[in-house]
Amino acid sequence: MIYSIEAPAEARIKTQRSEFIAFLYPISDVSEAQELLRNHQLSYANATHNCYAYLLGFAQETQYYSDAGEPSGTAGKPILNALLRNNLSGVLAIVTRYYGGIKLGVKGLIEAYGETTTLAIQQASLIQYSLYFELDLETDYFFLDILRHKMQEYKIMELEVIYTDKVKLTLKVPEAQYLPFIEYLDAQQASGRLTYFQEVK
Repeated sequence: MIYSIEAPAEARIKTQRSEFIAFLYPISDVSEAQELLRNHQLSYANATHNCYAYLLGFAQETQYYSDAGEPSGTAGKPILNALLRNNLSGVLAIVTRYYGGIKLGVKGLIEAYGETTTLAIQQASLIQYSLYFELDLETDYFFLDILRHKMQEYKIMELEVIYTDKVKLTLKVPEAQYLPFIEYLDAQQASGRLTYFQEVK
């Protein structure tokens, strides 16, 4: 069985005065992974390295990793291998390193990057990797809190929100929750409280 993570997770280790911090993010496609990477690299621009790997697809068919300046094969591949060993997909893992002045060598780097990623996976809440649906939805401000309460009940992720004269939301709905949530939306749409559009991912 293939798993993903329910929410971002983080872990850190220190070895030979170098600090390694692993960040895990749930992702739905390559563009989302690239956007998260860009934001992370801006936030941690002072780090020595921001190495990463990600997996997508039910057969983990989309795989990518980067050593980001570390010696070839010492960072991105160990991060990817940690994801593969734990049967994960739909996950981006970034390991940020702050160099402490002592070289770790090839073996030390492989162990540090792999161990930090594994530790973050252990901290994460795993869920079954499944098909999901993306919904674009528009509602009035007065109904927003009621809608968000229902979204929590169905464990629906809010991908984007735009505030104008109305509130526009992009939602990620797991396959298992899709039909009951659509029934709820249909009832609200019939009452004029919201309008929605959907797209299978």
